[in-house]
Amino acid sequence: MELITARERFAFTVAASFDELDKSNKEWERLWRLCPRATPFQAPGWLLPYIRIFKPELLRALLVWRDEVLVGLFPFFIDETGATRVLRLLGDGLSDYLDGLCREEDRAEVSSLVEVWLADTLECCEYAEFTQLREGAVLSTIPRPNVFHEEVYPGIRCPAVVLPPPSRAGELPISVSTLRNIELSLRQLKKLGAIGFEVADTSSVDDAISNLFLLHAKRWQRRGLPGVFDTEQKQTFYRQAFHELKQSSAAELFTLYLEKTPLASLAALRKDRNLYYYIGAFDPEYARFGPGNLMIHYAIKFAAKNGCELFDFLRGCEPYKYKWGAKDQEITVRRIWK
Repeated sequence: MELITARERFAFTVAASFDELDKSNKEWERLWRLCPRATPFQAPGWLLPYIRIFKPELLRALLVWRDEVLVGLFPFFIDETGATRVLRLLGDGLSDYLDGLCREEDRAEVSSLVEVWLADTLECCEYAEFTQLREGAVLSTIPRPNVFHEEVYPGIRCPAVVLPPPSRAGELPISVSTLRNIELSLRQLKKLGAIGFEVADTSSVDDAISNLFLLHAKRWQRRGLPGVFDTEQKQTFYRQAFHELKQSSAAELFTLYLEKTPLASLAALRKDRNLYYYIGAFDPEYARFGPGNLMIHYAIKFAAKNGCELFDFLRGCEPYKYKWGAKDQEITVRRIWK
């Protein structure tokens, strides 16, 4: 890890390898927990497995320190897969929200240092592109370096459900027709046998992940499509990431069983009072019973009862999300070039 520059009490370094960045794992975890705007996609439990498994060659993770305390972290890398060199954020493609981390009280100083670093780094890149930025994201407010241009345009919207407080957890903003379908599905399934919902703990998370992989493959193979977990490399990444996030109380894995047979799975990520629905799957042989809807309903109720204020469906405007009372969150993409 190389010291690049210093400004009064602030300095920044750049980590160009997994080992260099992993040395700051504990400080990174502490910073992530302190940042109210952060999502699980900026956690070390998500991004360190990403680096370990996918091995981005030109890692340029920028770490900002104040008196040797980590106050900012920006997981950049230089993408050379196309015809041009592009500065991006790690997790682009697998992460629904992208950004850096920054303590709010240090935001002005951190932004100034990142601006200087961007101006220097973009001399060897065609442009920088930061996708899926939420409102108030750090990288949406960092000043554009002098003599550079920028464009901001809409990203992929992320519908989310605003949840009632735990004392009114039964007052979910779900349509009457959706609730009727849930009740009908439960009655029909119960005729086949005992049903149960399970939330994985640290001892059962591995089985829950395996169920998710199995059900997802079963559904997508029937469609003749590969699905998200189509390679051993991707499965290894998700297994490691879900395990590490579970250790940090930042992941929840739900399974719906008929007797001892898994019918549906849902993997959610968690940060503060938000629960993020990352991916779900169900057995297509039981599709007529709506197991996917039962799983979502259970996860939303779980979130409300456990003090969450938002159930985030993440990117994509699929019609089913709005039946649960979801409203769009606007997302932006920022591109900077010389």
